[in-house]
Amino acid sequence: MRKRNQSGHTLLEVIVSLTIFGTFLAIAFGLTAEMRRWEKRLPVNFMRHPQIMSVIARMRRDVLDAQIPKGQPMYIKEHDGYVNGSKTLIIQTGLDTGLQTVVWDFSEPGVVRRVSYNVGVKTEWVARGVPSDFSAGTDIEAVEFEGRPYGVRLMAKDTYGRLAIDQILQPRSYE
Repeated sequence: MRKRNQSGHTLLEVIVSLTIFGTFLAIAFGLTAEMRRWEKRLPVNFMRHPQIMSVIARMRRDVLDAQIPKGQPMYIKEHDGYVNGSKTLIIQTGLDTGLQTVVWDFSEPGVVRRVSYNVGVKTEWVARGVPSDFSAGTDIEAVEFEGRPYGVRLMAKDTYGRLAIDQILQPRSYE
């Protein structure tokens, strides 16, 4: 009898390939489980505003770049139903096109509003989803500097009532 050529794999080859595939699966499932544990430990809320710094950066730009003609007030007591206070800042800045009035409103929890009026045209920028303790725990005060316009002190507290942000924004001096 004549032996025929056999096709296929030996038992040893099948065991080695299954071992390599099983090792790959064990590593993949281990990494997936670890990612799941970290996701539960450090959850990401996609409805939350990504950075409080975007609010602070815009406010810094408004206060620092304020150019007011002589005799014009920088801070206004009230404008369009907003009243300047500890949760609201109303400032007047000078642009190339004329005076612009900017209102910063921190009165609504979880929302920060920047309303600007340029030649009567109202433009509104809203940061929704900021932590409610940021907008509720934010206070705006005036800071006096000798020989300079009043500055703005922005203080915000974290969830535990500790001071998280404390910045003094001083308008630049223009000659």
